[in-house]
Amino acid sequence: MYDIQNARRRDGDAAEDRSERVDEILNRPRLGYEEGDPLPESFKDYGGYPEQPNDLTTPDARQFVTELFASPLVTSIDDAIEETTPVANNRLIRREWREAFHRAVELFGGESLDGDDERDENDADSRLAELTGDYPDDMVTPSNPLVVSALYAGHGLSSEEITEVFSDDSDRQVESDEIRATLRNAGLITATESTDSEPSHKLGGTTISFRDGGNTGVNIDSEAIARDPTISVERADK
Repeated sequence: MYDIQNARRRDGDAAEDRSERVDEILNRPRLGYEEGDPLPESFKDYGGYPEQPNDLTTPDARQFVTELFASPLVTSIDDAIEETTPVANNRLIRREWREAFHRAVELFGGESLDGDDERDENDADSRLAELTGDYPDDMVTPSNPLVVSALYAGHGLSSEEITEVFSDDSDRQVESDEIRATLRNAGLITATESTDSEPSHKLGGTTISFRDGGNTGVNIDSEAIARDPTISVERADK
């Protein structure tokens, strides 16, 4: 069972007492430029990565190339390109990186990779899949309150972490507001006027108009108000 009261008190933050297994899954190395930590072991950040394809064939690049292909997540030239540059989706630039990596492999030694190998799904695929393994694939969506509640109240992920793991496996970028809306609808976080909810004082169809003379006119759709059971109107006696 979920600790609902504790989940509500967290208001989107991560649980302090979640299992070590969850932290291990979330911190697992991931392939991709600025996806988690750098894959070459001696690189602490991405600032030391080669900036241009020609940089791969300089003597300073030997350690980077050697350590990059030593990673179990890199089994092809395409994997190496995806890890090395943020513009891997550009076809022409990708071709330049591919040629440079082939030259680097020949220069520094090592097995030539043809780019057709597939990574081990358990190593490189989805943090989301492991965290939601009890649910059918078609249920694992950012709008499903059962799945999102399990990640938040069950596993102790924050709303931002849930956003990240959904983005791992999505063809589109999942937005944090989408996850918070699902948590709000499930009653696990509190809506706030500024970030999570629409204003509660809409008065059904209200419009405001500004006239040249400086007067402001307010038009209220009385029929819309009459249909809304949450709004009551009191008339003052003249």
